[in-house]
Formats: sequence, structure tokens, C-alpha cells
Amino acid sequence: EMKSTFTSAASATSNKDDENDNSKIKNTKQMHIQEDSIQPSIATLVDQVSSHLEENLDLHEVCIAGEGEPTLRMDALLAIARTVQSFNQQQQQENNDQQSTRQINVRLITNGLCYSIPDLGYSNKNNPNKILLPKLRYTILRDLIDAGVSRISVALNTANRHEYDVLMQPACYTGGGMILTDDDGNGGASANNINGNTTSSSSSSVPPMMPGTAHDLICEFIMDATKLGMDVEITGVDRPEIDKVEMERLARLLLSVAPKDKKKGRVGQRRSVVRWRPYFF
Repeated sequence: EMKSTFTSAASATSNKDDENDNSKIKNTKQMHIQEDSIQPSIATLVDQVSSHLEENLDLHEVCIAGEGEPTLRMDALLAIARTVQSFNQQQQQENNDQQSTRQINVRLITNGLCYSIPDLGYSNKNNPNKILLPKLRYTILRDLIDAGVSRISVALNTANRHEYDVLMQPACYTGGGMILTDDDGNGGASANNINGNTTSSSSSSVPPMMPGTAHDLICEFIMDATKLGMDVEITGVDRPEIDKVEMERLARLLLSVAPKDKKKGRVGQRRSVVRWRPYFF
């Protein structure tokens, strides 16, 4: 059965023309409430999602993705997910909690680097101190689950942690994009850099991570999400130099930590646990 999917772009992005302006914004929350063609406000996003939920009777899934990384606008991401969650609850009540009631899933497409963001600026569950990694970073996933996100697609891309640095050049990688400090005059740390899209948040001086750390954090993110019972999809890039056998092996290992009631059919019955996709760079 073909699923109808509505994709909501809740990501934080910037282009070269806006790079200088964005670098001047010191507070992540200020970016979250901007209203422009690239980054609509939370209210606008919620209104759009609500309209699609009401009008599209064939809708079975809301996919949160974008040109940049959705978790950089975590408050917008959670607002969209909660909108769908409220709609599902309303549908159940109107249909007297019948099991046949249409339930709309929420899926997140992410690079998995939210564990590397110094200050997401959305949750009081995170450590308020300006440190590189939240003290209880798995609470990010608990917040997503509480908001109704049940499925995530994570771009691990390769099994080789240093090959990942070369391919993606994350800002938490010493040899790629640099994490800026207050002394650099850009008002804080660059959260992460994927496809040239950057965003800044307020932070004290933070040293860049060592090479390979970004890949390690993504693996940790995948395992934490799997342990919590989320439906996790791992994607890789289809390039000749990527060791697909090793990538499949690592993916199976990461997904093997799933709760017992979730394991059946998740890994063992699939010939491939990695969804391979083109790499356009």
C-alpha cells in the first residue's frame, strides 16, 4: 500500500548570502522565531501541518526533514510532532478509541549529530552549563518520543569514522568545519556543518572535537534511539570507496541493542539493514 507522506521542513539553514547575517545572531532562540522564505516561524509550520492533517485523508505519515538539519530547530521540530500527536489523540476520542482509527506516524530524517550541539536552547532537561555536550544528552531522544516521533532515519553514511569526516566535514571535526569560540568574534560555537549549512549558538569557548568523534556520536545516538524502542533506519552513501559489507555489519551491531519485543523482524529478516542512497557531491 502506497503511503501518503507530508514533508515538513523544520530545519535551520543558511546560504552564502545569509552567512554573515546569521553569524551575527548569538541566540539560537532568535533564529527559531525568524520568519523568512528559508526558515519559517514555528506558528507558520504548525499551521501548514494542521491544514494538511485536516485536508488530506490519505495521509499516514509526517516526515520532518529539510535542506539543513531539523534538530537545529528542535523547538520547531517538537511543535510539529506535538501537533500530529494532538491530532491523533483527537481522532481516537472522536472515534471512541477504535483500533481502526487512522494514526499518523511522525518520522525524522537527521544527520544524527544533535549530540554534538553545545546548546540546543529548547529543553530544561539539558544541562544549562555551556559545555560541549549536554550532561544527559539521551533526553533529546526522550523529548522526541514524548512529542510523538516514533521513527528516525539517520545518515551514518559509512562505517569508517575518519572517512565520515572527509565526506561530511562536520563542524565538530577538527580538520573540517571549525567550532568557533567567542574569541573568534562570531558570537559562539558553530553547531554543525552539513552540505555547507551552518548555524551559530551562544556558547563559551569550546575546543573542537578530535577527528572521528562525530561518527562516534552518531553511533551512540543510533544505539540510544534503538534502546528506547524507536524504529531506526540507517542510511549509507552509495559510493565505490564505501565498504558496504563493513557498513552492514556495523548497522546490525548498532541495531542489535533493541528491546527484545522490537527485535523480531527488525534486523534478522532483512537482507540489508542499510538503505543506500546516492551521494551528490
